Amino acid sequence: MCRDNKSLLIRFTLVVLMMVTLSCVYMKMNPPADVEKGPPAPALPAVDNSCWMATASNMLAGAGYGNGTTLQARATNIYNNLIAWQTDAGNPTGKEDSGWTDTALSWWLNSANNTWTSNPYSVVTVYGHKSPRYPWANTNGARFIGNELRRCQFVGLSISWPTDAPGIIGANGHAITGWGDEGGKDDLTGNPFTIRVTDSDTDAGGNVQRYTYDSYTNPNPGGAEEGNGWYFDYSDNHPYIKHIVILSPTDDPSDNIMTQKVIGSYQIHQERDLAASDLHYTVGTDVEILSYLTEIDWDSSDPPAITEADPRRSIDVDWDLSDDPVPNCNWVTIETEFVLPYWNAIEYSDVHFTYPDGIIHRIPRFRWFIETPEFLNADRIENVTGGYVVGSLDIVPLEGSGTAGEAQYRFIHEYSFTQDPELHTLHISGEPGYAVVNLSIGHSYGFIESDDLWSFEDWMTVIDDQFELGDESQKIEISWEGRLPYPEGEVFESKIFDPSGLIVVPQFMQLTVDP
Repeated sequence: MCRDNKSLLIRFTLVVLMMVTLSCVYMKMNPPADVEKGPPAPALPAVDNSCWMATASNMLAGAGYGNGTTLQARATNIYNNLIAWQTDAGNPTGKEDSGWTDTALSWWLNSANNTWTSNPYSVVTVYGHKSPRYPWANTNGARFIGNELRRCQFVGLSISWPTDAPGIIGANGHAITGWGDEGGKDDLTGNPFTIRVTDSDTDAGGNVQRYTYDSYTNPNPGGAEEGNGWYFDYSDNHPYIKHIVILSPTDDPSDNIMTQKVIGSYQIHQERDLAASDLHYTVGTDVEILSYLTEIDWDSSDPPAITEADPRRSIDVDWDLSDDPVPNCNWVTIETEFVLPYWNAIEYSDVHFTYPDGIIHRIPRFRWFIETPEFLNADRIENVTGGYVVGSLDIVPLEGSGTAGEAQYRFIHEYSFTQDPELHTLHISGEPGYAVVNLSIGHSYGFIESDDLWSFEDWMTVIDDQFELGDESQKIEISWEGRLPYPEGEVFESKIFDPSGLIVVPQFMQLTVDP
């Protein structure tokens, strides 16, 4: 074991440095969906100009739609639906406006192929120009694209190439799917320099391509131009973005009632002398997951292999670390972000390193969720959201239990109202033979990136007790009454999720949380 102060300091420093490096590349999902044009499913004719359908398929799969056990399989399933629709001579629906991603999205969402009509991703919003093919005139357009990806939205881009021909605005067209840039997870305050996309026409350098934006006010050093806009180095004559399509939930992602983000970060210790060549974990929750992003702070040449459960309430994740095995006495941090309807729980199970000799070293499973009651009679502070509950804890073996290993955990729970008193109830459960110690709870008004999450120390509540883990949840009450400058209330509504009915049941109580 490596528990001396020096190794702890080194380990902490390495974690921060690695996660800072990791955050320099933002991806909404990794690996993302990348539908390839043709050949389509058997008995369906090839459609060469189907990039708009491929882009729509990537976006819909990212939002949770489609059939299959992987993100890519679900995207391909949707693409085959769209090809069948487009090539069906007896179905003229929308064909007068074919060639546009929003047309494909709208048709599929309202078709019989959409068997998940309660999925909140049903809003299709369009920006920019279809005809004439003018560049999208938004000086902060690159920032807008990046920030839409950082929220609960998915982004499709339509591009054209400039031409010097008199009276002709733009030439040709193509559709690609936006997935990220060089920034971190925080909202962008300026335009990013790059954009990361998947493209049904190319796999140059892998499924994800990285392109560099030109300056908005000095467009296209590569040749012809059509005026100011967002050109990028896709080809020698740089194309420009003309048309943006956003797929977003029907509800406000920040209202803590439907779609919301939840993050659980599990830091695990590699204790064997032999270096670990693989890392596996299952991470899940109580409802069907809409989208997900799971990352580790250890170098890996490839993204993970992810298999989804059916229904998709958990994902199995496998990282091949054979190019850079994890030596003894090193920590690896897993961070998983879910976009969920209704709920905010995360559970890690079957976490283990695998070694070249075939031995498996398992890490204790752990589950948490938080209930944050809302006081119905409390005054509200305008233009302020509640923010995030931030938690830190250690998971250690009970003395004499025969278990081994240790782990650390940090989590982020998002909520949206402001009030005093403010109460939270943390529920924890997990592997028997282990206990939670060093529990600390704090508050942040903004999203906390990976590096900041593990260096966060602004705790409002520190609990010295030990909590033995088991299959039955333990409840830990956290009261911040009088700690925040919010008006008082007397009656609150506790939103309780009913997994059997996929609904939220309101309960009214008097200043206590005991659902």
